[in-house]
Parts: sequence; C-alpha cells; structure tokens
Amino acid sequence: MATNLSSKAQAELGSLLVNTPELVNLLAMLPKENLNDYPLLQKELSSKHPNTKKYNKALKDKLFTKEEFRDRVFARLDMFAYEMAVAMNTDYLIERVSLIVGDDISKIDELDINEIGTDVLQRVLTDLSSAVCKEIQPKADHPFLAERGRIDHKFWRHADKAYAAYVEGYNTQAALDAWCQLNLHTRCPQSFIRWLKAYGNPAEVAEWMSYVS
Repeated sequence: MATNLSSKAQAELGSLLVNTPELVNLLAMLPKENLNDYPLLQKELSSKHPNTKKYNKALKDKLFTKEEFRDRVFARLDMFAYEMAVAMNTDYLIERVSLIVGDDISKIDELDINEIGTDVLQRVLTDLSSAVCKEIQPKADHPFLAERGRIDHKFWRHADKAYAAYVEGYNTQAALDAWCQLNLHTRCPQSFIRWLKAYGNPAEVAEWMSYVS
C-alpha cells in the first residue's frame, strides 16, 4: 500500500536518503528485530559504526575493560531506576522489609532475594517497567476520557481493581477478561493491559483519579 507523504515530508525523506552517514546512524539505532530480513546489513551497521570502532580500539588499548564499561552502564541504570522508584508508591515494599528488620536499619544491607520475597520484587520490577513506559510514551488521551466511541465506564471506573487482579497473576487478556466478567460484570477492554503497561496503577494516574472522583 502506497504512503502519501506531504511535500515537506518527502523533502525530509529525500534529504535523509542522500545523507548516507545520517541514514546509516539512524538504521543502526533501530531495534535489531526490525532488520531481521537484512542480516548482513544488521551486522555491519553495528560492527562498522564509528563509535563501535572507537569502543573496540579503547578495549584494545586497555583504556578500560569490558567489565568496567558494563559497570558504568549499570551505574547509570541504577540512577534511572532510583529516580523512578522514589516517585512510585512502594509502601508494600517498605512494609515487607519492616516486618523483617524492625528498627535495625543495618539489617537491610544483609537481606537476600528470598527474604524480601520474589512476589514483592516482581511487583517492583513491574512498576519500574510501567514507569519506563510512561517516560517514553507519547502523551495521548486516556480511553476513559475519549470523546468519541463507546466507553465502558462500568469497567474504567473500577480499573484499579482490574489492575490489582493483573498484579495478582491475571496477566493475560483471557485471564483478566474472565476475572472482570466474574467480579466486575463486564468485559476487559483489549487495550487495558497495554494501557496499564504504559501508565501503571490507575490510582496513581491523576487523570483517572479525577475521572472517578
């Protein structure tokens, strides 16, 4: 199917096509699965990129090790995770840890995964994943605020309950839909799981709180 671009968009596309370095750099940053049909191109976009060559030369010249580079990357990710985590509602995590350590804050440094609980850690990771999606998600109208189309207010006014069910393990469309029919007496919209992955807990979304108030 042909795509009809405006004259300005065509001009930008033409500029990109004739500017080979810029086009190559753009293609190199695409997710690899987008270039599955072009394996050689995919390989060379990475291996022959100027910055890849600089990185490999730095390793060869022992300016740093691969492990040092990796640790620097993860240190940066730690900052991202911390900034998002402190903005989330993590009372459930604090409650779990306080049950274990009481008033001995130093014990927190000695906790292992099993003590905190895989269920709690999975919820933290799920919430962080939602926070990441919020950071990159283009701003758009929420389904419950749509001015056109059919809106199932019976569902959306109880979206927090559906979210809780999702967190508890009803995390497929079929399972959550069955739960909603049984407990909310309505169907789960196909878009809901995608929405909650982008926005997380409805109770922490200002627009939803305003909608149900």
